[in-house]
Amino acid sequence: MFKITTNLRVDKLVKKIASKKSRDLLIRLYAEEIAEESRKYITQGKVKPEINTSTQDHRERKKKATANKPLFFSRNLRDSIKATNRGVSFANYGQLQREGYSVASSKYARAFKFVGKKVPPREFIAYFADDSIARKIDKRVRRRYMDEIGRK
Repeated sequence: MFKITTNLRVDKLVKKIASKKSRDLLIRLYAEEIAEESRKYITQGKVKPEINTSTQDHRERKKKATANKPLFFSRNLRDSIKATNRGVSFANYGQLQREGYSVASSKYARAFKFVGKKVPPREFIAYFADDSIARKIDKRVRRRYMDEIGRK
């Protein structure tokens, strides 16, 4: 009969997990998953609240477009969502979209009588907008993290 023994060096594992390198890896993995899911979230038109019918009418009249998905019309915001070493970055006006704002005066806004109109906050970062997506991201990051730690 064979006797199998193993040595588990917990001290090495703890050092590895507590290191700055490991923390940076975790941030990078989360950023990649959140950026990818957020782009999908906008593309699929899941961002709430829906756009107003007046906005839909304006888009159809002005641009002859039928894009009825919030934050998807020009695709600029969606395409600007990127993973970085420090987290997720996106176009500057993305934060205004997340917080809500009033339309500022401009030639365009005055011409179409948009000045002062309230634009409701729209959370487009999927991790914060949808709990099921957040759980899915957490699960994938855990799996990827363990794979990366195991390789080193």
